[in-house]
Amino acid sequence: MSIIEENWNIQYNLKRIEETSYLEFESKVESIHDNFLGVLENGFKLKKLNWSSNLTHNHDDELKSLIERNKQMRQDIDKKLEEFSQQKIQYENYKKDQRLLSQEIKETHEAFLMAKKYYKKFLKMYYTIESKSPGKQTIYVQFFTEAKKESENYSVRLQKDTKSGCYHLSSVTPKITDFKELQKKLDETNDVPGALCCIRQAFINIKTNKK
Repeated sequence: MSIIEENWNIQYNLKRIEETSYLEFESKVESIHDNFLGVLENGFKLKKLNWSSNLTHNHDDELKSLIERNKQMRQDIDKKLEEFSQQKIQYENYKKDQRLLSQEIKETHEAFLMAKKYYKKFLKMYYTIESKSPGKQTIYVQFFTEAKKESENYSVRLQKDTKSGCYHLSSVTPKITDFKELQKKLDETNDVPGALCCIRQAFINIKTNKK
């Protein structure tokens, strides 16, 4: 028996098979394509919604964070400006006080120089800081002269505590009867002008008695 019939149109059968196979393949491809597009579309729609929701939420959080940071920064800036304003006021007050203090020191120094000149001229009194040591000064005062004499007659030595500003009567030449009393009174009152006036008057009495 012959496998191939003589009247079988081989070309026709192959073409038919090819067309049928192509149609089936095309149908399957279209089905797969549609399914794939559906999956993609649905998937992207879902992700798009989630992404938009998350993005909006993230933007809201970020905006709130920025608003809080901006608020905090403004508060910090206002605080710094207030501190700067206070410091500026303090600095201006300091400059004002410094000018007043400088003027006061100048006036006090000028008054001291005038008083010193007056004492020398009218009271004939010489004085100087004779020596210095840590925390102490020895002040030498000599009456009835504008310049230090070789003789220490009519002179006084005072010890000054530079920390407390207190004076102590160390010695008087010549000796006077109420020396101990004046020494004690000076220790109690720290009244240097009063003590010197009493000593000067005692020296005047001594000079008068010598004549």
